[in-house]
Amino acid sequence: MIKSMTGVGRAEAILQPWKTKVSVEIRSLNHKYLETVQRLPSALANYENEIREMIRAKIPRGYIQLAIALEENMPMPTLTLDDALLDNYLALTKKLKEKAQLSGELDVNTVLTFPGIITTEKIERETEKIWQQVKKVLNHALQRLIRMKQQEGIVLAKDFRKRITNIIKAVDAIEKRVPKRLQERRDNLMEQLKELKVNSDPKRVLEEVAYISERLDIHEECVRLRSHCTMFRNCLTEPATDGLGKKLDFILQEILRETDTLSAKARDLFISQKVIAMKGEIEKLKEQVRNVE
Repeated sequence: MIKSMTGVGRAEAILQPWKTKVSVEIRSLNHKYLETVQRLPSALANYENEIREMIRAKIPRGYIQLAIALEENMPMPTLTLDDALLDNYLALTKKLKEKAQLSGELDVNTVLTFPGIITTEKIERETEKIWQQVKKVLNHALQRLIRMKQQEGIVLAKDFRKRITNIIKAVDAIEKRVPKRLQERRDNLMEQLKELKVNSDPKRVLEEVAYISERLDIHEECVRLRSHCTMFRNCLTEPATDGLGKKLDFILQEILRETDTLSAKARDLFISQKVIAMKGEIEKLKEQVRNVE
C-alpha cells in the first residue's frame, strides 16, 4: 500500500521527576531524498544524530521538519570554582611579579577572565534520563505521522485507480474507432478516384488500403498502454517500499510515450480528442505521484 510524503505527527508528555512538559511535532513534505531539519532544546543538542537515525529508520524519503520543545524548569548545570587552577594562576602571578619586579594587585574582575576558572558540573546522567523519556514521545509522534501518511496514501491510491480507469476506457474507445477510420479512408480514396474519373485497378486499391491500414495500426501501442496501466495498478497494492514513487513515475513516462506514438499514427479528430483527455489524466497522475513516498 502506498504512503504519501506529506503528513504531521504530534505528541506530548510530562517528564518525571521534573514535572516538565515536552512537545514533539514532526512534519513531512515532498522531497526527492530524505532531508531533516531539527529544532531542539539545548538539553538535547547532543542527540541530533541519534534523532536523525530514528527518522531514517521509519521514513525513507521526504523533507522532515522536527521541533521538540521543553518547558524551562529543567535541571541546569551548577557553576563551580576550580580551586586548583586558581591556585596555579595565583602562584604564577606572584612568581611573575617577583621575577619581573612588577607592581599591581589582582582584582576579582581580572581573575574571572582567566580561562577555566569557572566550570559547570556535568549533568550527563540527568540529560540521558531526559532523552530516554523524550525518545518515547518522539516515537509516538513518528507513529502518528506514519499513520497520517498511510491514510493520505489510501486517498491517493483511490484517485490513481480512477484516472488509470479513465485512460483504459479511452484506449477502448480508440480501438473501436480504428476500423471505422479505415473504412472512411477507403471510402475517401474511392470517392477521389471516382471524381477524377480514373479506372481504378482493384489490386492497386487493395494495396493502398493495406498501406493505410498499416500506417493506422495502433494495436501494439494499445496493448502496451493496457500493460503499463495494469502494472501501475498492481504497484498500488504492493507493500510500501523505498522507491515506489519513482517506479510509478517511470511507468507514467512509458504510458505518456505510448500515448504520443498513438496520437502521431492515428491522425484522427476523435482519437486526438481521446489522447488529449488521456494526457490530462497522465499529467494529474504525475503531479500526484510526486507525493508518493
